[in-house]
Amino acid sequence: MPLLDALGLDLERRPDAPLHRQLYERLIDGIAAGAIKPGEKLPSTRDLAQFLGVSRNTIMLAFEHLTAEGFLEGQSGSGTYVAREPPSKAATPAPARINPALRAAGTLDRSFACGAGFADVPATLRHMRRPVPFRSNFPAVDAFPVQVWAKLAADIYRKMSPELAGELMGEGDPQGYAPLREAIVEHVTLGRGLVCRPENVVVFAGAQHAVDLACRILLTEGETAWCEDPGYDGAYASVTAAGARPVAVPVDADGLDVAAGVARAPDARLAYVSPSKQFPLGMSLSLERRRALLDWAGRADAWILEDDYDAEFRYAGRPLPALHALDREARVIYLGTFSKTLFPGIRLGFAVVPDALVEAFVAARSVTGRYSPMLEQALVARFMSEGHFASHVRRMRKLYAQRQAHLLDALARRLGNWMTPEPTDTGMEIVARLRPGLSARRVAAAAVQEGLELMPLSALAREAEVDDLLTIGFSAFSAEQMDEGVETLRTVLLRLESTSRAP
Repeated sequence: MPLLDALGLDLERRPDAPLHRQLYERLIDGIAAGAIKPGEKLPSTRDLAQFLGVSRNTIMLAFEHLTAEGFLEGQSGSGTYVAREPPSKAATPAPARINPALRAAGTLDRSFACGAGFADVPATLRHMRRPVPFRSNFPAVDAFPVQVWAKLAADIYRKMSPELAGELMGEGDPQGYAPLREAIVEHVTLGRGLVCRPENVVVFAGAQHAVDLACRILLTEGETAWCEDPGYDGAYASVTAAGARPVAVPVDADGLDVAAGVARAPDARLAYVSPSKQFPLGMSLSLERRRALLDWAGRADAWILEDDYDAEFRYAGRPLPALHALDREARVIYLGTFSKTLFPGIRLGFAVVPDALVEAFVAARSVTGRYSPMLEQALVARFMSEGHFASHVRRMRKLYAQRQAHLLDALARRLGNWMTPEPTDTGMEIVARLRPGLSARRVAAAAVQEGLELMPLSALAREAEVDDLLTIGFSAFSAEQMDEGVETLRTVLLRLESTSRAP
């Protein structure tokens, strides 16, 4: 490739500069120096990856950032070209895959310090949610029924009466669009065994929004809250931001260890739990533990946040009923999200709250974002009421089962010397145990350099010793993407192995 030979794109594997970042900077330098002319066509991502000896994901990451910043232009069916009027060279381009606004905010010379509640927000909550192999908990946006969605949206606009326009294009109800709340009640009643009314449902901008607001409402400064260990970092962050203290409670094969929680913080005001599929380890909370947790909440006058984040995607057998379905004392706040069942960009979730808390939640919702966009709520309501949601979930169950099977086969064939993956009957990712001597943090850090994303469970742990465990997502990736990712990960593991053996 004469163009690339002229540029001298000799990428180096360095911990301080991922390969995609190096390529991004080299191409900007080439454009700024005139070595790559405006309007000039670049090699395909596949050809460029082969030429440089890197994964295709590395090339795609670099191209995506250059396109977003105006240096490159993609032409459908033709390829990628240098923009005819590229911007001047950025003095300090923003690091890859991190929101530039967040990085900028962190470098400003401010006259005040960040409040203690937000001083240690986990970096995992700041990542742009994009499907890089093997990101966990990311739905198959490539299989979303876009044409059905578009037809419903067009129909809503085409048939919008002045009265409906006033409802959907005016100010919304902080509690949520009534037809959507009705559709949610039907969904959780039939699918998860809840007994509730539309009046118990509050719509949020995703489940994390609901977690955060629940912590603000239910916790006061200095109180304690149980959080699973390892567990969802957003729960720890929200408890801390509310001025309370998260208490790490271990999990085992039966889920949250209720007895350990009682021993550590018997008077905790709140417990966050993911009973259908514990995040990130994947087990279900046993029926005995569910009853013990509800008994404790009743005795302690405590509340339980039940995060039912991907229970819809169960491939085998019937799941246990939601914890909320077993609650006889109205202590459970049930959380659901459309970010997993539909797509992350929809930013809609919901909470099913006890009667005694409805007014508090609606009042708090009215001052934290006021309400979610009404047109999106109306579109989801139509998608659900006309049966498209149920059909989509059924298709995704089948697709995710197929994708998991493909990944398990590829891992067994190509990576069996380094890890043992555990199949799952629910969700979008598996947990793999590394062989003795391998660190999940080290493997994940090396994989990032090659354009992959793996989650070491130790990043979600407070006291639990889990540095031999990784989550590997499969739901968002085709067989081809997973095969390429597995080969890239094999290269990473071989390199780490050779490094550890070097004298």
